[in-house]
Amino acid sequence: MLSSEQGWARLYYNVSIVDCESKEILDELLNGLDLDRFVIARISDRSIIVDGQQKALIARTLARRGHPYRVTDLVPQTPNLS
Repeated sequence: MLSSEQGWARLYYNVSIVDCESKEILDELLNGLDLDRFVIARISDRSIIVDGQQKALIARTLARRGHPYRVTDLVPQTPNLS
């Protein structure tokens, strides 16, 4: 158990990050595409963490509305614990 003097860390599983060119574009996507229901956290003025299981749905929604996007998948790696 962590004492109250220690900091904390949060590790999210099965998430995706939506990173936009500007705050205005992210705000437009959240308001116009109803993406806010998938948002777990807003990590900056132009980036959000979303439910990773909704990645395909979000990509289809962006494509259907004509918003350019790029999906970037990282290769899974075993963490170096040393």
